[in-house]
Order: sequence, then C-alpha cells, then structure tokens
Amino acid sequence: MHPDLAKLLQLQEKDLGLKGVGERLAALHEEIAALDLAVASGEEAHTAAQRAVADAVARRTETEAKIETYRGQQDRRKQRLEITRPGKVAASIMAELELARSVLTQEESQWVSMDETVRGLEEQVAQAAAELEELKKAQDPERAELLTREGSLLEERESVTREREVSASQLDKPLRIKYDRLYQSRSVAVVVAMNGPACGACFTTIPLHRRTQIKNGSVLGGCEVCGVILYYVDEEG
Repeated sequence: MHPDLAKLLQLQEKDLGLKGVGERLAALHEEIAALDLAVASGEEAHTAAQRAVADAVARRTETEAKIETYRGQQDRRKQRLEITRPGKVAASIMAELELARSVLTQEESQWVSMDETVRGLEEQVAQAAAELEELKKAQDPERAELLTREGSLLEERESVTREREVSASQLDKPLRIKYDRLYQSRSVAVVVAMNGPACGACFTTIPLHRRTQIKNGSVLGGCEVCGVILYYVDEEG
C-alpha cells in the first residue's frame, strides 16, 4: 500500500461526510422554504384584500364627493327658483331640479352599494389576517424543530470541517492540490478501488504494468480516462 493512500482515504471520508451534511442542510432548507412559501401566499392574500379595500374606499370617496357636488348644485337651483317668477325660466329650473334629483338618487344608491362592498372587503381583510396568524402559529412547532435540526447540522459541519482540515494537512501540498482539484470537479469519490483489472469509476481497463505498480503501492496510480486515484484491494480486503 502506498504510504499516502490511507491519508487520502481518510480525507475523502471527511469530504463525503461534509457532502452528506450539506445535502441534509439543503433538504432542511427546502422544508423551511415550503413553510415560508405558505406564509408568503397568506401574506399575499392579505395584501390583496387590503388593496381591494383601499380601491373600494377610494371609489366610495369619489362618489361621496360627486354627491356633495350635486347637492350643492341642487341648493343653488332651489335658490334661483325661489327668486324667479313663474314662466319658462322657472319651468327650466324645475326640469333641471327633477333631472338632477334622479341623478343624485342614483349616485346615493351607488354609494350605498359601494359602502356594502367596502364592509364585505373589510371582513375579508380581517379573515385573511386571522388565517395568516393561524397559519404562523400552526407552523411554530415545526419551525422550532427545523431550527434545532439546523443548529445540530451546522455544528456537525463545523466539526467535520475541522477534522477535514486536520486530515488534509497530513498530505504533501502537491498531492493535496491534486486531490482537491479532482474532488471539486467530481464532487464524488476520487480515490477509488480497482474493479478487477479496470478502473472502479469508469471501468476502463488499466494496463498491466500500472496495475502492478498500484498493487505493490509504488505509485498512486490514476485512471487515464476519468482521472481518479486508484488503489488495489485484495480479495480479503
């Protein structure tokens, strides 16, 4: 066995462990993201309901302003009628009063309908707010459990990272650089046992003289096709 093989395998074990922790953290963050998405959906519904209320209130306010304007115009017509002698002018004013009264009645009816709409939308806002609060409370236990798991995984990652650096420091710099480059490009095992006469990663047959060197530990042989570092495991190993 090559003297650096055990060190490489130990370093690889730490790296694969780090990868596993990273995958578990990623899965946990997906769970948190799903909870966040549900809350965001509830918040969006609440915000949409608030916007609908604001729009309805604005329309109601606009109608109120129109009603006040019509009422003012009616008051001025009545004043003109009081000082106008009977005749065509008075008849014209009376016609204007009747027409304006009809328009005013329609606007007032529309305002009542708008007011009912506003009240209904305000109830929807209150309901959306209550549902959002209920959703957040329902998520609290799960979020607390996820937070605990996340803390444990982060601690585990820090611990394995420290152990990984200790293992890496035991390698000569050129070998460490070679290993790191291979691992970063593959993100899977880069120190691989031979599969009979072939590479254990890509199953390319290794020339006999290189197999002999790998077997007796005189070199850290690499696969010329996929680049992994190969080692020999006897039948008992």
